[in-house]
Amino acid sequence: MEAKFLASALSFLSIFLAIYAQSLDTLVPNYDNVEHRMKFYDIRGPLVLSCKSESTDPLIWKKNHTNVMNVDVLKGRFKLINDEKKFIIDRAEAHDDGLYSCEINGESRDIHAVARVVVRVPSNTAVVEGEKMSVTCSVLGTAPQLSWTFGNVTLKNNTDRFVLKAENNIENAILTMDNVTLDDRGEYKCIGRNAANDYGNSTVASDFTTVRVKGKFAALWPFLGICAEVLILCLIILIYEKRRNKSELEESDTDPQEQ
Repeated sequence: MEAKFLASALSFLSIFLAIYAQSLDTLVPNYDNVEHRMKFYDIRGPLVLSCKSESTDPLIWKKNHTNVMNVDVLKGRFKLINDEKKFIIDRAEAHDDGLYSCEINGESRDIHAVARVVVRVPSNTAVVEGEKMSVTCSVLGTAPQLSWTFGNVTLKNNTDRFVLKAENNIENAILTMDNVTLDDRGEYKCIGRNAANDYGNSTVASDFTTVRVKGKFAALWPFLGICAEVLILCLIILIYEKRRNKSELEESDTDPQEQ
């Protein structure tokens, strides 16, 4: 208990010292997390970086130590508001994350821009009983970490028949399961998180797919139903033809004979 209290106290002290040191700085970024110098943003939302300064000189903004004016993927996509000491991308993408810095009069401050995680899975997944199920969780964001749940159970590689695989260097992006049974029906949820959740108050991203399991003979019953309908129709036609032929024969017997 004492060790846990001491760790919490040291963490609080480090945050306090970081904030106090920041208050003494002549260059103060708009961090969302001061301790880790992070700024969080939503993909396809605005990324707004600012550095307060008493100087009236314009700031020099860099990404990965290169002036933003010379970064090809940023050209035509950002604006600088010198009076407010701001760098703005109105519609930021996942690849806009990374290390930024603001500089003035020989001073520099780093800002780690972190894109919040977004995940997507198919709304419905259909699989036949006894076959293999595979669901891919598409994800965007900075260094995402994915996990899966089924009901209240967190799925892992050693959980029953489930296997989690990586895709595009993202761990646990694909959920697979062999020999699906009817009991495997239900909602499977993909959950994504990153530093924006660990060091900020961002909502954890999640999306779910509803798995529908069809019986092995599910496709056979409609076929048998069609066959039964055709058979009944043929019987009706056969009975009708027999009755019509019998009626014509009786009429021919009652006709007067030609003299």
